[in-house]
Amino acid sequence: MNWNRILLASIFLATISCSAQDKSPYVARHPEQVKAYWYAGLAELNRYELTQSRYGEERNGDVVLIYVTEDFLIDDQVKKEFGDGDALSVLKLNKIKRFTTGIYDYSIMTSTFTPMDYMKSPATLKVTFSSQDWCGQSLGQMNLKEGQLQFESRSYFQAEGDEQINIKATYTEEDIWTRARIEPQMLPLGKIDMVPSFEFSRLNHKEIKAYPAVATLVLQINDSEENKEFYLYKLEYPDFNRTLTLKIQSSFPYKIFEWTEELGDKKTTATLTHTEKRAYWSENGNEDEPLRKKLGLD
Repeated sequence: MNWNRILLASIFLATISCSAQDKSPYVARHPEQVKAYWYAGLAELNRYELTQSRYGEERNGDVVLIYVTEDFLIDDQVKKEFGDGDALSVLKLNKIKRFTTGIYDYSIMTSTFTPMDYMKSPATLKVTFSSQDWCGQSLGQMNLKEGQLQFESRSYFQAEGDEQINIKATYTEEDIWTRARIEPQMLPLGKIDMVPSFEFSRLNHKEIKAYPAVATLVLQINDSEENKEFYLYKLEYPDFNRTLTLKIQSSFPYKIFEWTEELGDKKTTATLTHTEKRAYWSENGNEDEPLRKKLGLD
């Protein structure tokens, strides 16, 4: 069965028939686990130890992945907080990366909104991005609408500046971070066209467009590790000599244990050190600051 063709066809259909979406989440293989884990009113917080390659040197830092489900308005493509607009359930990921380069630091955040019902809505609907350092900032947003990936990008670099780009609906790299958590076997495979992440494109000053890529998913067993069985998802971009590899838990809830990004002879790695389920939005007082240390931060 050619999942790539099915998914691309589904992307198109989803964009023209959103009003018919079933608002209830659907995950075929383990609906009760999904309900208990993702709909218990808590977010999943994950801290990773980061070694970031930047300017030809390795930098230490942190990455925090915050996963939570929420209702998402189909037309406006924002979180539903009130009113009667049509909404569907999405898995939202806020990915926050921080590291230091010499005297100054970087703060990078990407937010991804992917429908939980991947059988009816298999494509990520929205991605937002921001990168700040002492030189300035870059911003970006992607919305999937009317069979197109509608990109807006803002940058302090003259060569990038303000851009508005429409790309025929295809795979986006940000999508793999949420899709892997919903169902790894639905990750795009084979020879595909994929838009690299905002983070990669902006930090490396690459044109935002779809590039050829090769994606593989392999189940591996290593008796010497605590999690003996896991998936390795590898995404290779020949145009950049770039490879992104994710190590994913082979059973629900499919946590991402680590990832590596190789760009030529430069390598970035992130390894999971802490994970918790918390209602973090209510833990915003000074008395809650020690919780950061519990999560491996500060």
